[in-house]
Amino acid sequence: MGWLDLVPRAGNLYIGGLHALYQKPDLFKAAKITHIVSVLDYDLYENDHFKHFKHIQIKLDDDPNEVLLKHFSETNAFIDNALSNGGAVFVHCAMGKSRSATIVCCYLMWKYNISPELALAQLCEGREVCDPNPGFKEQLKVYELMLKAPNEAEAQSIFQKWLDTRYTGTWYSGTFRSMTTSRRSME
Repeated sequence: MGWLDLVPRAGNLYIGGLHALYQKPDLFKAAKITHIVSVLDYDLYENDHFKHFKHIQIKLDDDPNEVLLKHFSETNAFIDNALSNGGAVFVHCAMGKSRSATIVCCYLMWKYNISPELALAQLCEGREVCDPNPGFKEQLKVYELMLKAPNEAEAQSIFQKWLDTRYTGTWYSGTFRSMTTSRRSME
């Protein structure tokens, strides 16, 4: 695990923690980072440090009850636009483990039509510590269903059903267990 880890087979897509953002500017130059996705629950100290980057921030905590799923379309579009135009993207949270891993997995699922389990396995090839919290793993499973929906209305229906029932345990049962088991079997 480094400060700035390249996501295997995903172009110039990198993942890491907050420390790299402020303490390792030479790594950003070497990787030719043009875009940054920050997933943090507090404001970043923005000064001249960010003036050379296109930057979006999703404000939320690394808490299983947070709804990161509602930001997936925005982050996918931001990442894909950057990579499609020759840019390099750094996705980070505080530690580069849960929130940022969820965003990267979501992008891999959307871009390459793969399962959450395969997306996480691919990501862990480049950064072994990646491990979304149980709530985010559940949201990746819901997103998988949304991606398979025949139309946008059905996808939104799946999202709303999950949102309405997520505290009842209906969606959670087995989700964490299946992703953890799949990841272990791929190691």
